[in-house]
Formats: sequence, C-alpha cells, structure tokens
Amino acid sequence: MTMSFAPVASRMLRRVLGWRDLEESADRIVQISPAEEMPMAEAIYLPGQLERIRGTHSWENDLKHEIALTTEGQLSNLASSAYRIRHAVVGQGRVSTWTGYKDLSLRKAGGGPLWIEETLAEGALCSTWQGNDYFAHFLFDDAAIHPLGQPLGLPFFSGMAATRTRHCVDYLARFGFDYHEKRNIHVDALWLFRDFAFGPDKRRRLKAMAARVKAGTPQGRAAPGAFIRRGSTGQVRVLENAAEIEAWCLAQGFVIVDPEAQSVEEICAALRGVPLVIGVEGSQLVHALFSMAEGGAIICIQPPDRYNAVFRQLCAVFDLRWGFVVAEGTVAGFRQDLDALTATVDLVQGRIAAGGWA
Repeated sequence: MTMSFAPVASRMLRRVLGWRDLEESADRIVQISPAEEMPMAEAIYLPGQLERIRGTHSWENDLKHEIALTTEGQLSNLASSAYRIRHAVVGQGRVSTWTGYKDLSLRKAGGGPLWIEETLAEGALCSTWQGNDYFAHFLFDDAAIHPLGQPLGLPFFSGMAATRTRHCVDYLARFGFDYHEKRNIHVDALWLFRDFAFGPDKRRRLKAMAARVKAGTPQGRAAPGAFIRRGSTGQVRVLENAAEIEAWCLAQGFVIVDPEAQSVEEICAALRGVPLVIGVEGSQLVHALFSMAEGGAIICIQPPDRYNAVFRQLCAVFDLRWGFVVAEGTVAGFRQDLDALTATVDLVQGRIAAGGWA
C-alpha cells in the first residue's frame, strides 16, 4: 500500500483559494445530453389542495418554486456531461486530487492522508452524495450513471459510510449491471458525471432499466392498485391514520407493499403491472416506477409542512401521471382525509378506465 496526501493538499488549497468544483480540472469533457425543455402532463389534484401547503421539503426550494413545479407545463433540464479527471483518489467519502475534492456524502467525509489499496487505469464513478444518502437518488441517479460508465472504464460505487443495502445491490442485478464497490483507490483517469437532469439520454436509460425489471418479473394478474408503506428507516413522516387508509385500499382489492419487510423480488412481483400506486411522498415510491403498468399513475400523500413535487418529474420520465393530496398536521404526525383521497383516486381511475389521459 502507498499513502496519498492529495486529500490533505486539496483541502488546504481550497481554504486558501476558495471553492472550486473538481470538474473544473477535467482534461476532457463529453456532453451526454443538451439542455432542453421537457413537457410534463398536468398534475391531478382536487381544488383547494395547493392552499393547504405550509412548507417544503428543502430550504433550497421555497414554496413558490414547488408550486411552479406543480403547475407549469414543462421542466427545464440542464445539460448532462461526463468529466475526465487525472490522478484522482477515492476514499473517506471523498474524491480528491492535489488541487480539489468532491464529497460523496453530506453525513461525514474525511480529509486526512489516504492509504491506497488499489489502482485503476480507468474508472467511472457512479456514486453521488445524493445517491449515497438517499435510496431514491441511488436508483434514478447513481444506478442510471452505470451504463454511461461502461464504455469509459470500470463503473464502480463508493462513499457509503455503511454497507450498501440489499435492495440497492439487488436492483443493480435486475438492471443487468455489474456491482463493484471500491474504497481507498487511485484512478489514473477517473470519469465523473453531472447527470441530475432528466434529459433525453437519461430518460432513455431509466426506461431501459424499467424494461429490464419488468422483463425479469413474471406477469401475473395485476391488482387494481397498491399502497406502499413509508416505513420508519428514512426521514420521519408519520401518517397517523395509515391503518384506515390501508383498510380502504384492501377493500378495493389493492395490495399492500412493505419495502422494509419485503425483498426486491417480492416488491417487483407485487407491483408488476399495477396501474395505480398510493403512498406517503418519499423514496419508497420509487419502487413503483420500475414495475407498475405503463400509463399508470402515482398519488402522493403530502404532509402540509413538507410538500415535494419531485414525483411529477419522475412520473413524466416514465410516461406516468402524478397526483397528490395534502394532509393535516406535520411530518411528526399527520392525517389524510379519506374522502379527499378517494375523490382523487376516482379522478385517476376514471381516466384509466376511459383508456387514456385526455
């Protein structure tokens, strides 16, 4: 093993010279998708729902921004690009060169000397801090980078403080992607990616991933709908009358999906071909995107103090429709009026029964 002092040098240099994106040191840049305007289908919701919102999911997105994401007819996608960085080291939750660094987690990253355990001539880093910290981003950001990296070098993941979850690894297998997790590694030519926007190439990759999941899941008789439980392992969002809503769903013939208790195989089998999915807004609903029926819809139950319109964008990528209802209370405890939920379901199911989205 050899020791690299690049993490130390880059941290000290940044203190002196100020912030500099690591991608600025790239010796080669390849554009994946240009900037574009992506059309989005109209969101489905009852009158008065927007007026119930009191806060958003992030300090970066204020209420005006989230309302615009809900009501505007298109989404502005930034360009996606790949960047080749020379002589980078990856470890301690960080990518470092002698002149800059990039964190792979917001939870904690180290900046001390790094013992190098492996050297690669060419590699493609699939991991982002968003994907390492949030399951949904792992699927629609990090996993989606994997096919970009395959022709450029060994695609690998890195930066997780804990062992990557079984769900993450199993989905990679269903997508047909080889899984490599690397720590404390030197890469002569490392490819990094800015691929957060849902441009045409990323939409193609995500749809291909969904097609692989569906092709690998036997098609039985699909339920008319599914309710996906939020669970307790992520950020707190407590639906206090979940039992009432689940009982109503079961009475309609829906299936109940519990990602904390079920394997990826069981989740995909339960959601295969389902036209309508309901659940509290959150990462667990991403399971539906890769298995549910084409042309279906997702309805998000939203805490009023943590509104998030991201699933409108995701549904547009997968040619699905998106609706929402806003509950009463806070993320620590909220209740969803069943009448409002069922009225929203009626709106969605009426259009499914009519055979389209006029």
